[in-house]
Amino acid sequence: MKRKFKNIIIFFLGFFLISCEENISSEDLHIYKNLMDVRLGHLGNAIIMQGRLLDAFNLSNERADEDHFKEAEEIIKSHLKSFGRSDELRKMDIPNSSKLREIHYSLIEASELLISASNALEDNAWLGGSVSFAERNVDMARVNFQNAVKIVYVIEDEKKVKPVMEHEEYDVGEKPKLDLQIQDNIPED
Repeated sequence: MKRKFKNIIIFFLGFFLISCEENISSEDLHIYKNLMDVRLGHLGNAIIMQGRLLDAFNLSNERADEDHFKEAEEIIKSHLKSFGRSDELRKMDIPNSSKLREIHYSLIEASELLISASNALEDNAWLGGSVSFAERNVDMARVNFQNAVKIVYVIEDEKKVKPVMEHEEYDVGEKPKLDLQIQDNIPED
């Protein structure tokens, strides 16, 4: 009887410890926000800019040679540098919460995905190849980032962050069809 009672107590104690770990304390969130707030802004800006570069490249891959395209690539690299290198981020002293560590590592993965996407876009811009690998990486980085931000900043909405499954692909020189409303306002040559 004592053994059964002891097992029940151990079970409930273990369950309690596991369930407590799933929630991040407000103090831990506050500490993490203070450490990462500015860094998260840099990562978010890099994701937005990389997505826009991919959209611009898909419209016309000739844009990759333009100075503002190259300048945007440098700004993205600067944002990623300001976010931090992966090895530095892994060594950061963050609160001891498994859920918070999981979030932190997903943000590190997002920055690594952006670096990979940037390299793929840069390589393919010169070769004239597909950028679907870069698009997939940027999309995965966006999902990781948005999910982390929802938890860190306690954004409670019922919306689920979903990746874009298929990006529109264009042949070289092909331009996307404009919305009919927009086409009506374009002066004809």
